[in-house]
Amino acid sequence: MLWVSYGKLSNEGLKGLVSEPQDRAEAVARLVNALGGEMISYHMLLNGDIDFIIVSEMPDDRVKDRILVDALVVRSAGGVESVTTVPALQAQDAMPQMQKAKDLLAAMAYRTPAQT
Repeated sequence: MLWVSYGKLSNEGLKGLVSEPQDRAEAVARLVNALGGEMISYHMLLNGDIDFIIVSEMPDDRVKDRILVDALVVRSAGGVESVTTVPALQAQDAMPQMQKAKDLLAAMAYRTPAQT
C-alpha cells in the first residue's frame, strides 16, 4: 500500500539545511527500509505549512510501526516539527469507502451535535 508522509521542519532543521545544504533522501530511505518499506520519492517544498513530502510503499502490517516512528523517532531527533502519514488510495480504491460513508449517512448512524 502507498503512504504519503508530509511535515514541517523545525527551526533547528531549517538552520541545519541552510548552514550545510544536503539531500536528505538517503537518510529518509534508510528509515523507511528499516521499517520494512520502500521509499518511492522524497520531495522538498520549503514553502508554507509543508516542507517535505515522502511517498513510500509499506506492508499493511507495518503501518502502526511507521506512524509511531514518524511521531517518536523523527520528531524527537529535533529537525522535524511535525509529520503526518496517511494512506494514498487510487480513486477507484476509495469508492468502497465513499459507499460506506453514504450508507452510514443514509442510516443516520452519525448525527452532528446540532442534530441530537
